[in-house]
Amino acid sequence: MTKPDVDGTGAVGAGTDEAWDMVGMPMPRADRFPFPIPNGWFVVATSAELHRGQVRPLHYFDRDLVLYRTEDGHPRLVDAYCAHLGAHLAVGGKVEGDCIRCPFHGWAYDGATGQCIDIPYGGGERIPSRARVRPYPTVERNGAVWAWHHLDEDEPFYDLPSVPELEDPAWTPPHLREFTIATSCQEMAENNHDFAHFQFVHGTDSIPESEERIEGAYKSVKNPGLERETFGLGLGIVRVPGALTFFSSVTPIDSDNVHVRWFFTVPVESGEESLRFFADQFTAGVTQDIPIWENKIYQDRPVLTKSEAGIVAHRNWCKQFYS
Repeated sequence: MTKPDVDGTGAVGAGTDEAWDMVGMPMPRADRFPFPIPNGWFVVATSAELHRGQVRPLHYFDRDLVLYRTEDGHPRLVDAYCAHLGAHLAVGGKVEGDCIRCPFHGWAYDGATGQCIDIPYGGGERIPSRARVRPYPTVERNGAVWAWHHLDEDEPFYDLPSVPELEDPAWTPPHLREFTIATSCQEMAENNHDFAHFQFVHGTDSIPESEERIEGAYKSVKNPGLERETFGLGLGIVRVPGALTFFSSVTPIDSDNVHVRWFFTVPVESGEESLRFFADQFTAGVTQDIPIWENKIYQDRPVLTKSEAGIVAHRNWCKQFYS
């Protein structure tokens, strides 16, 4: 995971006079956002990062997690620590069928239900019902492994869409860019409705017109030459019609940090140069936003103009994703 250099030099400047003049000098603050980790579908790995039988430690949703791929090829995500004596299942744990077996005492947990299904000692006594690790429903789609996070472990209440361009041979294989940013999912998504900032942050000649639509867990925003669909707080699909498609996944690491993945594709006839150009352009744009995101707070009662009603609509839409 990487973050673009704000000034393009790679220099941090901490502890020097120059640090005071840097745009986006890190000024971390705790409790900037008054909402919990959101409920929704979030990318926890690319498909290529997880092989059969592989076990990976992760930290998302402010929790230590274990991701593994079963012998049949299904991704599974569970909480990291064995219910027995707290061993980390990714540190020496082994995949057996659909299960992961603890390296400490050999307890085996079913990845789909989280229940312990085997304790290899004790004379076959009944397995306690509390012998369980929390599981997270997973779906593999669009070249990524998605996990459903819900604070109350409720079932998914919206579906993940497919991105047809990613399955179309007339479009290039996806090109991935990644960032870690000190902000929240909601704050990043609010940018899609903050049209005035395009002029002042991104240097556009004017404030773009927009067409916005909200339906349940879905919303769309259309600007001239740019269309964005959003599904929950973890997935956005951005299109420059006929020229570019990319899907943006924003996964909460904790309440103040997110892991962003952008998967870019263009028509094959446009070529690799066009793919790199678009990826560079959008990456340059987010580099301009990062200093703002990382140093702002959430104003619960912002002072807005009438033209900024979309920000209020966005915030009301976001409420459905919190327990």
